[in-house]
Amino acid sequence: MAILFHWSDATQEIWLDAFKNAGCGTDIRSLESPGNRAEIEFAVVWAPPAGQLKAFPGLKYIFSIGAGVTHITLDPEWPAKVPIVRLQDRLLVLDMSCHVIHWVLHFHRHYARYACQQAERQWLRHSYPENADRRISVLGLGQTGLAACRQLRGLGFAVTGWARSRKSIEGVRCLAGEAAFDTVVHDADILVNLLPLTDATTNILDATVFDRMPGGSFLINCGRGGSLCDADLLDALESGHIQGAALDVFREEPLPEASPYWNHPRVHITPHAAAPTNERSAAEFIAAQIRLAMDGGRPAPVVDLSRGY
Repeated sequence: MAILFHWSDATQEIWLDAFKNAGCGTDIRSLESPGNRAEIEFAVVWAPPAGQLKAFPGLKYIFSIGAGVTHITLDPEWPAKVPIVRLQDRLLVLDMSCHVIHWVLHFHRHYARYACQQAERQWLRHSYPENADRRISVLGLGQTGLAACRQLRGLGFAVTGWARSRKSIEGVRCLAGEAAFDTVVHDADILVNLLPLTDATTNILDATVFDRMPGGSFLINCGRGGSLCDADLLDALESGHIQGAALDVFREEPLPEASPYWNHPRVHITPHAAAPTNERSAAEFIAAQIRLAMDGGRPAPVVDLSRGY
């Protein structure tokens, strides 16, 4: 049994130690030196070159070094019969919640206005509603969405969560299905997108959504860039119906120099930095899941290809 490992930015010692400590062995191979390909049962990868994974006939599981898996499934030749295990790391979840909370507070407390006033040497205080009167809608109630809802509710905000299937979170209004989507959007003073990218969520944040949101509302997108219609958001910002946006993910990354987002006064850009993979905790999680598979168990969470996540 051998493990294929591919991530160009990895700190090799961290991963080798994690595999060894979990009892996964020390036979860790690379795409450049795979040895006998039939001996490799597990692939731990981030953005493997197209066509490479199909060359390992003995693969039992592919482990994604990240919460998303499109870096694997966009390869038209990836071995679709091999289950993909997503990264479900506690630090990734915590980091995403912190990112969401930061931007909710940024918009809620008028910090963008204060930054502009500082540049103009203006001393002017702005009032803001009580937290309980600021309505936050979170799209996507996976592990990160559930955690973000709980954290925001803990700060006293009025939180609504939306997902494809019904979920339950104490103190949070949870809605599900297409019929409830309009309600969630209509009630969003701040709309947070944490949805995975699927056929159903591609371009889901469009002019129809922005028109239904309250005037002067805000968007936080840290799900996937493909969920957002950029031209529609720019139009909504130009009209003032959407007051501001915090964008962490984009259709093309790095964001092209010609993108109008760079210089837009009401758009705040972060470079896909909301929840970067923490190597040490990610390595420990994946190593534990490999050990589970070696012992005859089933790693989790396995991607449901019919849903796309």
